[in-house]
Amino acid sequence: MNKDFRMATLRDWIAQTPEKVIDFTRYDLEAKEPADAKPGQPIRNWSLMNRLNQKGTRPQDVPMKIEALYAEEQEMIKKRYPVLFEEGHPLSIK
Repeated sequence: MNKDFRMATLRDWIAQTPEKVIDFTRYDLEAKEPADAKPGQPIRNWSLMNRLNQKGTRPQDVPMKIEALYAEEQEMIKKRYPVLFEEGHPLSIK
């Protein structure tokens, strides 16, 4: 998590499967708080979800390889965490 986005990855370390992105939320996109359900009874249980959310409540919330993210999103990640894209690096997720 940083000021530009939130990202989480997951892998099965026993089976040595590749890491997949399970959560990617950009903070540069416009977000709106949900409207009140009823006057005097505000909705207080809401989350900021845009691209991919680990809760898996929407059809698009399916874990994906980092290469499946849009090019613009990959550039955002590379700018903050370039080692994630370096093959052979211990922290690489490619």
